[in-house]
Amino acid sequence: MFSPQFINFLSLYSFLPRFISLNNFRSMTQRKCCLVHLTNRLKIDLPHEKLIILGRNVETQVEDIFISRHQIECIADIEKCIVKVKPVGKSISGVDGYAIVKDKTYALGPGHVIELRLGFHPYEITFESPEHIPKCISNKPPAKKTKFDNDDNAAEDPRVFTENGKWEEIDHRELLIYTPENIQNRSKIAAFDIDGTIIKTKSGKRFPLNVEDWILNYDDIPLQLSKLHQDNFKIVFFTNQSGVGKDSSKIRDFKRKIENILKKLLLPVQVYIALGKSKYRKPMTGMWDTLKNQKNDDIEIDLNESFYVGDAAGRQKNWIPKKNKDHSIADRLFALNIGLKFFTPEEYFRKQRPVTFLMPEFDPRNLPVLDIPEIHYESPNIIVMVGCPGSGKSNICKSLIIPKGYIHINRDSLGSWQKCAKLLEETIQEKKNCVIDNTNCDKESRKRYLEIAKKYQIPCRCFVMTTSHQHCKHNNKFRELTDKSHVPVSEIIINSLKKNYQKPELSEGFDDIVEIPFVPSFKDEEHEKLYKMFLLEN
Repeated sequence: MFSPQFINFLSLYSFLPRFISLNNFRSMTQRKCCLVHLTNRLKIDLPHEKLIILGRNVETQVEDIFISRHQIECIADIEKCIVKVKPVGKSISGVDGYAIVKDKTYALGPGHVIELRLGFHPYEITFESPEHIPKCISNKPPAKKTKFDNDDNAAEDPRVFTENGKWEEIDHRELLIYTPENIQNRSKIAAFDIDGTIIKTKSGKRFPLNVEDWILNYDDIPLQLSKLHQDNFKIVFFTNQSGVGKDSSKIRDFKRKIENILKKLLLPVQVYIALGKSKYRKPMTGMWDTLKNQKNDDIEIDLNESFYVGDAAGRQKNWIPKKNKDHSIADRLFALNIGLKFFTPEEYFRKQRPVTFLMPEFDPRNLPVLDIPEIHYESPNIIVMVGCPGSGKSNICKSLIIPKGYIHINRDSLGSWQKCAKLLEETIQEKKNCVIDNTNCDKESRKRYLEIAKKYQIPCRCFVMTTSHQHCKHNNKFRELTDKSHVPVSEIIINSLKKNYQKPELSEGFDDIVEIPFVPSFKDEEHEKLYKMFLLEN
């Protein structure tokens, strides 16, 4: 005879199908499933087919504010030795160190480790059995080939990152490209900056202390990028890294950093890294052009569906309270040059409203149509050019003044102002016209030539280039990109000349002061297209 207690015990399981064998019944009633914390060994029981909620609650003893109270749903099937796991909280959860997709269900066997937040709060799935009942055999494979145990209701494994990617060096290390083995080239591009967008410094410093000083900018970035990948976007990163430069050890460390970031994201991402200040550096479009023309299997990119996200957006100080201004506007201008929709990280990942920003003073897309004055002066006479590098002095001399029979006097070719003054005096003695093609930005430098004009009683005119400071920088960058024979002029020199600039006045001794606008001319359509892009980061 069965005892009353055993009869009551059987009544608890009266819902079980009649075809369940006695052995299975014993397994279900005597085998236990639980989660065991890998650090403090805390156990959480998972009864058969009962929904258990894991999160920031008393049962887990977790107080992590980044974890929802309702973070993961678990249902154990003790007969099959599996636990169905469904992440539902605000943070990215994990299994065996890999991110899992929110609202997808995964069937996991014993030995797998559930992480409430990816990389944090690990619980191992265990099935405990009395000695007379066979134990569930762990189906956890070796770490390098981990696979989730999916049933018909389980989601596909989202872990598509592979370590068998390919690194390429382009144009003598001006550009590095990382291409995952399983990249899928597509017409829709979801493009992102890295620093300040995908990651931020773990230390809180503006610049990373080392290659390990990084964390994800937002916890749900892997999930959001995973959704883009599922929506048939090719995910691409574009980053300026002139600080890495051509140093082999720095390049090696930065490659490792990129690979670690991609391991965290668990997605196939193609990465473009501009190491110098050539055409590949944002806001110039060299990285994008390489993607479009060489690295997308000739699949035409749909600009209307594609977009770019970056933190260098030209926002000014206190765009939110106590927030510093953006270090540049290069990301916004990069997208503008290409024709892509642009978002800041806050706008894209957190759906915040756009804030005001400051565009560059000089806009190369809107060049005014200006006239250059005619030159008809009695001989002999002297013209003293005034303007910063890139203002267009030399172009005016070559195209307008020298063809009128003027002797060209230039410090770059002669080497010193003393030689320039000597040649000027010799030329005046020969009754010839002269043009002094130097910057001549202060009164002292101009005085040298005015004294010679006064000595010989020769008319001396000042031609002042009206090209703005930012326009000069733009012209210098354009010249650097298109004329390899030209020695680049640093911004330090241009800024110094601006600081020390003294506007020419008739009181200095000039017979006339003529303002000359800059009017560009182009070798071909490609040069014109490049010129009308934003080339500077600010």
